[in-house]
Amino acid sequence: MIRTAFLFLVLLLGVARPAFALKCLPPDVARDVRAAEAEQTEWVAVNGMLETGQVPRSSGEVPARFWGWTLGKGGFKRPFDRRITLRVSCYGPWCGAAETGPMAALLKREGDRLVLIADPCNANRWPSPSARQVKALEKSCGAGCR
Repeated sequence: MIRTAFLFLVLLLGVARPAFALKCLPPDVARDVRAAEAEQTEWVAVNGMLETGQVPRSSGEVPARFWGWTLGKGGFKRPFDRRITLRVSCYGPWCGAAETGPMAALLKREGDRLVLIADPCNANRWPSPSARQVKALEKSCGAGCR
């Protein structure tokens, strides 16, 4: 009887497992910009290179550096080179990640620091961005991202 109940439980969990999967929408620059602007905080649009050391496998913050360009009236033309905070966030067992390399992103201004949020669904950051994603970021950013 106990074996049958255990087998039934294992079978039930095996069938229900897809229900526990994280569902992320495909990357969409315009959607991410609208969501960022809805937060009514200041965001800084950047395009360039992220440099980071070891990134935590769970929630946490680490120092990082972003260099490249920030968005201005004429596009990504203003030089940008700053130390930033990389914040890894998790949704249940799924955690974000980031690694050194080319990236376009929205950095959240929190007081005197800029924060790159690495969540499991890659919102507000686009590793190795395509020219189309960079143009979409230039076009989508309004007063909410500087």
